[in-house]
Amino acid sequence: MHSPSRREFLQFTGALVSACVLPQSVFAGESWSSGSERPAFQLPAGAVDCHMHIYDDQFPAAPGTTLRPPNATVEQYRALQQRLGVRRNVVVTPSTYGTDNRVTLDALKRFGANARGVAVVDNTVTDQELQSLHSGGIRAIRFNLSYPGAATVDMVQPLAARIAPLGWHIELVIQGARLS
Repeated sequence: MHSPSRREFLQFTGALVSACVLPQSVFAGESWSSGSERPAFQLPAGAVDCHMHIYDDQFPAAPGTTLRPPNATVEQYRALQQRLGVRRNVVVTPSTYGTDNRVTLDALKRFGANARGVAVVDNTVTDQELQSLHSGGIRAIRFNLSYPGAATVDMVQPLAARIAPLGWHIELVIQGARLS
């Protein structure tokens, strides 16, 4: 098996980033992806887009939320998948929806077996709700600790213990300075 050199790795990574860069301003009705051509390279078989969001105004934003981007629908993402040649993805509940994971569960149902999800929960989630999320394709929970939100750092340990039997992981979004 060929191990890529540092130069090859950086060239591939640069090409991948270039192919996936989104425009700085997006207006309703426009695609979230700039360009329409296929990338100059082919993704490896089984490649996964490991973090993407669906925004859909069919689902209400959490009260007091300030992040309210225009819709980024399942259909728009499918067009991007087609163009990039990626079939597998991980749908992450955006902070916009607080602990309401319906937009993610709906997307997972529509994407089918090639998608998994990351939910946002807090310490009020029941074991039955966790099992329902699992049945819907959720395999992790997200703590966005970059700014005040639904899940807090004091919830990490107790929720980690509760999701361990499900085989889930935790996604932390945190500034590097807070890790020390």
